[in-house]
Amino acid sequence: MKVLFVQLPVQDPNWESSRANVPLAAGCLAAYAESRGLLAREEWRILGREATDYGSDAALVEAIAAWEPDLACFSLYAWNLERSIHVAERAAAASGRTRFVAGGPEVVPGMLVYEGERGSGRSPFHALVEGEGELPFAELLADLRRGKPLARRYAASELLDLATAPNPYLAGTLPIEAERPVHLETMRGCPGKCGYCYYGKNYPTVRRFPREDAYKVVELAGRGRASEIYLMDPSFQATEDLADRLVGLAKANAAGLPIHAELRLESIGEEAGRLYAAAGLGSAEVGLQSVNPRALEAVNRSWDRAAFERGAEIMRKNRVTVKTGLILGLPFDGYEQVIETFDFLGMHGLGQEAELYPLALLPGTPVRAMADDWGMGRMEGPPYWVTSTDWISQDDMADAVAAFEDGFDVEWAFPPAPHFREDEGGYRAFVDARRGENLDWMRLNPAKLASSITLLADADDPEGLSRLARAARDLRRDNPFALYQLVLRSDTRIPSEKLSARLRDAFLREEHYYELSRFFSLDPQPSYQTRLFFATRNPSLAYRAMEEATDLETMLVIGGKGGFNADRLAEQMPFVAFDREALPFDRLYELMTIYADFRHMLVEAPEELFK
Repeated sequence: MKVLFVQLPVQDPNWESSRANVPLAAGCLAAYAESRGLLAREEWRILGREATDYGSDAALVEAIAAWEPDLACFSLYAWNLERSIHVAERAAAASGRTRFVAGGPEVVPGMLVYEGERGSGRSPFHALVEGEGELPFAELLADLRRGKPLARRYAASELLDLATAPNPYLAGTLPIEAERPVHLETMRGCPGKCGYCYYGKNYPTVRRFPREDAYKVVELAGRGRASEIYLMDPSFQATEDLADRLVGLAKANAAGLPIHAELRLESIGEEAGRLYAAAGLGSAEVGLQSVNPRALEAVNRSWDRAAFERGAEIMRKNRVTVKTGLILGLPFDGYEQVIETFDFLGMHGLGQEAELYPLALLPGTPVRAMADDWGMGRMEGPPYWVTSTDWISQDDMADAVAAFEDGFDVEWAFPPAPHFREDEGGYRAFVDARRGENLDWMRLNPAKLASSITLLADADDPEGLSRLARAARDLRRDNPFALYQLVLRSDTRIPSEKLSARLRDAFLREEHYYELSRFFSLDPQPSYQTRLFFATRNPSLAYRAMEEATDLETMLVIGGKGGFNADRLAEQMPFVAFDREALPFDRLYELMTIYADFRHMLVEAPEELFK
């Protein structure tokens, strides 16, 4: 038997989110199956990071087909659902003998995974694993071993005894990777039953893994130079022996790795604060959501204001970063109530680290069932966001996002930047589209492309731009979930709005998760999945473009000889393309100083590229 596990990451133009793509579910399933004699180590693998993190849709299909698995198992989350379905459909067409299986929080009856890609009316998955996966996946493997046909649905009739579940890091089914996070479960289940969360249905009671396993993983992560320990527990403090657990973590964490945990601030006293800090807690995700009691009651949340304030102060004294979660679009929360929540955070110095999310009507959750009663406009597919309610309009939700940005001096959705590295993870990530043969190569080699591609075009070449727009049809057909950054180069003129719109429309996939997850952004450029940049070496033209062409991002190309006016640059703040090797050190230092808080807007590129 050959079993392949696939978990696709959150897509972003510079692959930063890929570092957090830890296939924990695959590691757990494989470890449990091995412990029951249903899989041997040589019979399975997790699809390699190069293809998973960097490869295009066609590259993923090719990588799956190349291994010729008997079973291809996808972990489905909101951020990868539609892309995973597409890849599975294409891979199924290329690999007739492979059977496809899906599990994860998106496997809920009546949802998209049962229906296939938008408009197809069919699912590529032969079997679906619902809920907690170890026991039903073991049953599925047992059916295969006995030669039985796969059932359409596998679901456990009982909860797993966690004492029988090997930890994937200790079992060797999931590696510790240097400079990457370790995702660690110490428990399953949550005492809360929040109406917007499906977790409680999968794990209705609180159960704990053997405590010593967690300590061993933390020690292993320290020796392996992991970047952090990310505790997956939905409410880490929900235990009677919290102090003992924290003391044990502190001893195990001799390497001083930062730990991230989700917890309730109301539970934290002075002693607990000291113990959290001693254990290495660097950041705590705390769900406030709203200060409106009626909104919280509607989604089955409670809140003790005084205890929350006390806990926040204790965390601050112990130098633990508090990341306060807020939900926009809750029932009974109008614009005024949302602003009251922002004001509360501002009074307590919690705003800059706060995380604001529109309410997501996740599959199978109570709030999804109540959405019509609450007059909720929403996205039917991922990210399932509410876009308006009986209490707040879509415009007011957008205004609330703007108030959040202005009030706390933060960027709700960072604008993407282009990249000029030719290869990333072994895949072509930058193409000079000024040369027609390069576009032809892209058409003929879709499986050699990266999932995010920067295309450099000559804005003064109408024929070349038309060729690029025509090529988009073939590129989108083979890699519909690719992200594009189109860089239009000119030193003499600003591209017309009509030209920009034509190119954007040619490449844009409006229903892309990355696009929809920026729905409430107030950026004047209307698209994210396809992002347009105007690049010029002419400073005057660049600054004029920033005022006149707001449908484009302006990028000033700074050469080694030409230099720049530091005052004007600091005032206007365009994107900057520069050659680190060609720029004199004093100018490089000045540039880095100006953009100290906006490093994402500095893009390294060879100077000759823009000649």
